[in-house]
Amino acid sequence: MYQLIPLALSILLLCGCSPATVSTITSQPETRELLPAEIVELVEGNTLYVQSSEEDSYLFFDPSSRLFTKDLYANRDTGKWDVSEDGQVCLKMKSWWYGDLKCYRIFMKGDREKIYLANSSDVVEYSAKYFAGDSNHIFIATPAKKKSYRKSARKQQQQGVSSSPKGQNTPSQKQKTEHFGVTEPATTDHVTKDTQATVKWVAKNCPGCNMAGADLYKANLIAAKLAGTNLEDANLQMANLRRADLQGANLRDAILKYANLPGANLQDADLRGADLQGANLIRANLTGAKLDGANLQEAHLDGVIGLD
Repeated sequence: MYQLIPLALSILLLCGCSPATVSTITSQPETRELLPAEIVELVEGNTLYVQSSEEDSYLFFDPSSRLFTKDLYANRDTGKWDVSEDGQVCLKMKSWWYGDLKCYRIFMKGDREKIYLANSSDVVEYSAKYFAGDSNHIFIATPAKKKSYRKSARKQQQQGVSSSPKGQNTPSQKQKTEHFGVTEPATTDHVTKDTQATVKWVAKNCPGCNMAGADLYKANLIAAKLAGTNLEDANLQMANLRRADLQGANLRDAILKYANLPGANLQDADLRGADLQGANLIRANLTGAKLDGANLQEAHLDGVIGLD
């Protein structure tokens, strides 16, 4: 009888019944933790099929930050998602998980071969499969809100009222709001979401343009052509600039926190005072770049070219 005990334990271990941990999955070849910008690139506009011993569900990460879910029994729920600056995907559903906020670090083997979601205790809570787009058609459009007569009446009453007197406090264009732990710029009345989307589209191919102060937060700018572009004071936080051509660009005092810049061409770029905290600069070319006062804290600098 006593000889059966170690045999039973060995069977349990072989069957994988014990929970996997971060140390066990990172010991696998080509398995690494994703940076914030890489998490955004992985999930935004795409679907993850997450699996655990208790759950099998599809999660669609709509670019609007809305989250749509459906399990194998066709039960559905909606919620919100975001990515924190310390590199966790955060999910909050209306009903599932009792409405609690859940945040996970994401690890990936190879090129999306295997995906893991680990909790704060370094236990792998879910394994996941990646599907491009809304693969299971679980997006639900939000019905258009009916316009309020009371608000319209108030706006009509306010028409003709002069602008704020000089010196009166008004909201700053750089005022920020926090959502799921990620700080992002608040839009002013005259900067609509449509305008921001247009700016992000233009920035994909705009060498020599004047884009000083542009809001390019989380912009998808892979291989963007921005040589010689004026991006002084621009907000490029968490932007995906992989292999972007930024040669000679003016990025003075720009916000590049957690930006994804592997293989980017930053030769002769002006990065004085730029905030590059946590940015991914692996194999980026910084030959001749001006870096006086730049914040490179926690930046990933493996294989960087031209950095003294």
